[in-house]
Amino acid sequence: MKVLPSLLLSVSLSLTSLAAPPDAKRPWSFAPIARPTQPVVKNNAWLKDGADLFLLSALEAKGLTPNADASRATLLRRASYDLTGLPPTPEELTAFERDPGSDDQAWARVVDRLLASPRFGERWGRHWLDVAHYADSVGRTMNAVFPYAFRYRDYVIDALNADKPYNRFVAEQIAGDLVPAKTPAERQEALIATGFLTLGAMDLTDRGEQFTMDRIDDQIDVTTRAFLGLTVSCARCHDHPSDPVSQKDYYALAGIFLSTRTWSGQVDTNGLGANGYVDEDNLVRLPAAAVAAQTASLRTPGAKGAGGQMMMEPEPTPAKGYPIEFKYRPERAMGLSEGEVQNCALRRKGDPNDTGSTPPRGVLEVPGLPKLPPIPKSASGRMQLAEWLTQPNNPLTARVMVNRIWQHLFGEGLARTVDDFGNNGEEPVNRALLDHLATRFVEGGWSVKKLIRALMLSHAYRLSSGANVAAQKVDPQNNLHWRMNPRRLELEPLRDTLLLLGGELRLDRPPGIQVAGFGGKGRNARTRSYLDENAPYRTIYLPVLRSAVNSINGVFDFPDPSQIKGQREVTTVAGQALFFLNNSFVSEMAAGGAERVLAEKAKDDAERIERAFLRVLARRPARDEVADARALLGGLTGSDRERWSIFVQALLASAEFRYVL
Repeated sequence: MKVLPSLLLSVSLSLTSLAAPPDAKRPWSFAPIARPTQPVVKNNAWLKDGADLFLLSALEAKGLTPNADASRATLLRRASYDLTGLPPTPEELTAFERDPGSDDQAWARVVDRLLASPRFGERWGRHWLDVAHYADSVGRTMNAVFPYAFRYRDYVIDALNADKPYNRFVAEQIAGDLVPAKTPAERQEALIATGFLTLGAMDLTDRGEQFTMDRIDDQIDVTTRAFLGLTVSCARCHDHPSDPVSQKDYYALAGIFLSTRTWSGQVDTNGLGANGYVDEDNLVRLPAAAVAAQTASLRTPGAKGAGGQMMMEPEPTPAKGYPIEFKYRPERAMGLSEGEVQNCALRRKGDPNDTGSTPPRGVLEVPGLPKLPPIPKSASGRMQLAEWLTQPNNPLTARVMVNRIWQHLFGEGLARTVDDFGNNGEEPVNRALLDHLATRFVEGGWSVKKLIRALMLSHAYRLSSGANVAAQKVDPQNNLHWRMNPRRLELEPLRDTLLLLGGELRLDRPPGIQVAGFGGKGRNARTRSYLDENAPYRTIYLPVLRSAVNSINGVFDFPDPSQIKGQREVTTVAGQALFFLNNSFVSEMAAGGAERVLAEKAKDDAERIERAFLRVLARRPARDEVADARALLGGLTGSDRERWSIFVQALLASAEFRYVL
């Protein structure tokens, strides 16, 4: 069976130049990835990983030395949040602090344990869902539901937990209905993966060509920005204003998606069914053998499938007086299939009804980028697009992904504009390091976990985030990475930690569909979530409704789910502090945390205070902190539960709780 060359794990990186004419507008990122020459450094003993070599060389050139290492407690909290989105337990901290092995050995054991946790996929899956602009509803004028979007969400989580090779991960999301599959279950996974291209925010009141071209534009935008870091959609109405992408190139890509059928459960109002806005014949049918095997093996109530997903989902229960507009069918999912093959005529100024010349689909002429493989006359070209995205001599795909991984571990990308590798973006602060990592990523079989492990075992990751006056004067923005960047936790780990502290967090997945449409049609239709914003599941499993996000989301910079957002905004506003002081959910979780502290065996209040610090801040308190805590508790009135709840909430309201150092 012929397979995509780019899907082979043992692939060597092509270092040959791409045949393309010189172009003054060509971005830095279009240059071929070349294995950089290894620099020479003075302090070889400091090095833990190849990445350290490039960082230390830049530091030594400026006469700087990196910070000392962070403490084991700080490192454990940092790694636990970075890899699982949850804090370490007191028992895990004690085990790490008492590990008799060397620092390198003890640290490697921690990293391997966290990478193997099923919580890893939930943490890193959310990073990818931001890029995929994931949502459970359409948004815009008719906020119709995507009742089957959760299948794609769960696919992402499971793929990351299984360390699916990134080139396969890319190919499945573009052409999962076409890539080779060995089993019905593998075929089902790949079909669900194509949900990536069905999640756009669409105006369902648009008719005909406008709706079609808007959907294609969203598919081009999410594909090129997610995998290539290019804003190709800027060429919809005219040649790209800053990058060497022509309008002809845009419509050559548009032909690929015009030749594809999108099965999202949504259609424009011109084709709406009698049930309002959910058209259940407008969904992909999954392999019958895979569905039958899953359901046959899970007849027992509460049984779970691979990755913990409930396969025998119960029918959702509607609110009183509100009928559900659809019936859940386990064999259906959002996805893609081949459609009527056709090229897409160029639209003058983007007007869907003003057509011009018709470029052949997939024939890109972007200076500096390789050509797509030839597309058969009977094919849409998605298979060839997937191959092009993951072939070793495409200079963008590996660079963009390793930059995203670096950003999530170190706070900022080596190229800070993680979604824009074009001329409007910033060049990397250490180009040699970026190419070193991209080379390793491809030669290492495109393994995300392998790259994350290497970076976390590097000396650079272990640095303290403390101040360094000399380094601050030379490099105030920490471009040279002389310390670890302190990072504000996002909404998800903050909320999940509150639930964990309060003893409420559930680590299973919510069963079945979590969203539905209720009553009325068109603009009068209502969309709601079955799960309350305080439901005790991990935050990644709460539905994301466009135009109706949960109130807490805006407080902690959750991105607009209609936007492709590889890096979230980070603000510091009064509402965040007030949330921890006044929000009833925080108070309830603090009370639950206080009850757990009081229920543990302890010889005195000092030991209870230490337990509270361990659970909330993942460290032991200093002597003066114990004295201050005793003074606070002694000055409070009320029951033990009330006094300790106030103390726990005070810890939650501290800046230290909101930041990873």
